[in-house]
Amino acid sequence: MKKVISVIAALTIGLSFIPAAVSAADISSYVRTDDSVTFEMTDAEYWIEKYYDSTGQDEKTVRSKSQIRKFNEDNPFTISTQNYTIDIYSLEDEINGDMIAELMGDFQIPSDPSKYYRNGKPTTKSYWKKIASKINKEDIPDSIEPRYGYSIKRSSLRTAPTYDFVGEDSTDRFFDVLVMSEYMPYEPLVIVHETEDGEWYYVLFDRFSGWVSKDCVALCESKDEWLDRMDPGEFLVVTGREIRLQADQWNPQLSNQLIPMGTKLPLVRVSDYPEFLNDRECSNCYVVKLPVRDSNGMITDKYSLVSIKEDVNIGYLPYTRGNVLRQAFKLLGDRYGWAGLDYSNDCSGITGEIYRCFGIRLPRVSGDIAGVNNKTTYDVSSYSQAQKTELMKKIPIGAILYFKGHIMIYMGMDHGEPYCISATGTYIDEQGETNDTNSVVIRNMTETYRANGDTWLGNLQKIVVI
Repeated sequence: MKKVISVIAALTIGLSFIPAAVSAADISSYVRTDDSVTFEMTDAEYWIEKYYDSTGQDEKTVRSKSQIRKFNEDNPFTISTQNYTIDIYSLEDEINGDMIAELMGDFQIPSDPSKYYRNGKPTTKSYWKKIASKINKEDIPDSIEPRYGYSIKRSSLRTAPTYDFVGEDSTDRFFDVLVMSEYMPYEPLVIVHETEDGEWYYVLFDRFSGWVSKDCVALCESKDEWLDRMDPGEFLVVTGREIRLQADQWNPQLSNQLIPMGTKLPLVRVSDYPEFLNDRECSNCYVVKLPVRDSNGMITDKYSLVSIKEDVNIGYLPYTRGNVLRQAFKLLGDRYGWAGLDYSNDCSGITGEIYRCFGIRLPRVSGDIAGVNNKTTYDVSSYSQAQKTELMKKIPIGAILYFKGHIMIYMGMDHGEPYCISATGTYIDEQGETNDTNSVVIRNMTETYRANGDTWLGNLQKIVVI
C-alpha cells in the first residue's frame, strides 16, 4: 500500500510543476519576431483596426462581383512567345505545331553539369542528355489536336519531365531550377505534347506552359465538357492556409489530399447527395464533388466530405481591405516555397492564393502582377523615400507592393514606418548581412535592405490597389 501511496504522491508533486495556461501576452516569450516587429503586430486585427480608425471608415466591400469579373476580363490568361500569343480558352481544333515548338524552346544541356546538383550530388552530361531525349521535341507534328483536362491534385509545373530536385548548391532544398510554377488542384489545362514514354504531358496552364506528370491530369471527352466544368455553380472556397480532405479508403485519389488557399470545390446540395456515403452518415459536413482520373485517364467525379468546421466559405469572400490582410496573416510563419515547392509558396504565389479567395485572378509572376490592367496603380520608381512614405500613408491596407524580383502585401503604417507581409527567401539586414529567411514574414520596409544597399522602401517601384 505504501508503494501505491508513494507513486500517487510523486504524480501529485509532478503535476504541481506543470505551468498554468500561457496567456496571450506570454506567447512572445516563445515566438521570435523581427526586431522592429512587436508580438501584437502579428495579429491582422491590430492593423485592420488601425487602418479603419485612421480613415474614419467602416469596413465595406470595395469591389462588387461584377467589378471583379471585369478586372479578370481585362487581364486574360495568355501565353506569349516571340511570334505567338496563345489564349488557351480560344484554341482552334487544330493548332500550329511550330507554335508549340517555339513555346517549348530548346532544352539547354549545361556546359558544366557539375555546377548543378541532383538530390545533393553533381549532375553529369549523360543525365541531361537523358532528359533531353525524353522531351521528344523532334516529333511535334505540323498540326496538333489539343486535348483538354483538369489537374486533379497540386503539383509542380516543370521545365523538364522529371521530379528530380536539381539545385545550384549541394545543400540547397529550396530552389529547384527545373520548377517553373505550382499548379493548383481542379484547374483547367490543355495538353499539346507528351514524352516518348507517354508518362509526362506538356501543357498550357494559366499563363504558363511546362511538363506535368500524367497521373496528375484527368482528360475531358471534349472541349465543351472542359468549358462546362469551369462553372460549378455553387462552390466552397478554401479560406484557410489549406485544408486536408478526410481519409477515405473508397476514394484513394482524394483521401488526405491537401487543398491550398483559394481553391474552389464544387458544392452539392443536401437534396442531391445520399444520406450515407461510403459507410458514413453525411452529417455536419459539406459534400463536394471533385474530379479524379479513371483507369483510362479520363475525368470522373467523386464525392468527398468537408467538415463544416474547416476554414472554408460558401462562394468567394467579400472583397474588403480587412479581409485581404486576414487572409495574408493566415500564412504568417509558413515555409517559403519557390514556385510552390513542398506545398508552400513564394511571394507571387501567396499573393495569388490570397486574392483568389475573392475571385480575383492574378498573374503568377511578380512583374506581371505589377503590370496588371488596373485603375489604381502608382509608379513610384522615381520617388524619393520620403515621397514614398507620404504616399503610403494614404494607401489602403492589402495593396500590392512591388520591386524587381519581389512582391508584398501592404499592412499599413506604425509610428510613421511602413510594414509589409510577404514570402521571403533572403533579405539583407541593417548590418549588411544576408539572411536566409525562407518564410512568410513581417518586415519594416525602412529597416530591410537589398543587395544594392537601399531599403525595401527605397527600392519600391509600383503600388497596385485593386
